[in-house]
Amino acid sequence: MKNESQRLFTAIALPNEHKKKLRHWVEQDLNHLSFRKWSDFRDYHVTLQFLGDVATSVIPQLEQALAHAAAEHRPFTLGIGEAGFFGREQFPRVLWRGVTGQREPLDQLYQSILRATEPLGFKPEQRPYRPHITVARSYTGEEPVSASVWQSNGRSGESWVVGEFVLYATRMGQKPMYQIIQTFPLMR
Repeated sequence: MKNESQRLFTAIALPNEHKKKLRHWVEQDLNHLSFRKWSDFRDYHVTLQFLGDVATSVIPQLEQALAHAAAEHRPFTLGIGEAGFFGREQFPRVLWRGVTGQREPLDQLYQSILRATEPLGFKPEQRPYRPHITVARSYTGEEPVSASVWQSNGRSGESWVVGEFVLYATRMGQKPMYQIIQTFPLMR
């Protein structure tokens, strides 16, 4: 019998209206840029913890641990921040939008999730937590990305209340690519 597994991560899903505003920005301001992969707007999210390939048999324990983590927190507000990148500015590996608003409760939620999943064998990433919304990956253009993409021009969106986080499964080759497995309401 083969060991069934799913590629999972925890995240804050963006509300639909915010996803649509981000899609509008991509279509209006970025349509001249060449990236190998554009995120489907329905997949926009703020990753909390990437869990990797998880055995199906472990998922109930994982969900219980995540529910305990969620119960330690009350809702908070976030907003969509300015554009940024990973890699080189002119030829970015990842184009993203930052996260504004109540960053301290976001960081506390992230830490709670790490503490809850560690006893199940999930290891935190070694790099610092940098919350963001991935818009595109692997710039393929010949010309460098114009600095105007990164300049502030009031693109930040209004905030929304984060009342839950989700456990996503990755479905390679599908659109949208991420499927919600479970939702964890913030309780306190």
